[in-house]
Amino acid sequence: MIKGDKYAHFWIEEGILNFVYKPNTVLDLDAAKAVVKARLRFQNGVSYPILCDVRMLKTASKAAREYLAEKGCFKALAVAIVMEDAYTGTLLKAYINISNPSVPTKGFSTISEALAFLNDYK
Repeated sequence: MIKGDKYAHFWIEEGILNFVYKPNTVLDLDAAKAVVKARLRFQNGVSYPILCDVRMLKTASKAAREYLAEKGCFKALAVAIVMEDAYTGTLLKAYINISNPSVPTKGFSTISEALAFLNDYK
């Protein structure tokens, strides 16, 4: 069953929580908090590896990115971030090095690569 809020759609498939941002989403700190709250409510206390597709995300503030790295990893076993090729290196390195997420986190340009990474955490 696909659930969602005004920022994203999410569902569980084969033991992986799929999280896809809606087109042109702008994440500020309040939006990031709302996203995490909706995801945790959906997970109902169960931890999952998370595939996070940010290809439609328009932008995220520094405060939002820091919040997601710190609090957004709660009840996540690992996070695979799917993003456009042009951003995979630079943005992801900045996110990992500056925000320092608390669970294994890697960036990918395809969903199939992301799923292969997450299968080790199911």
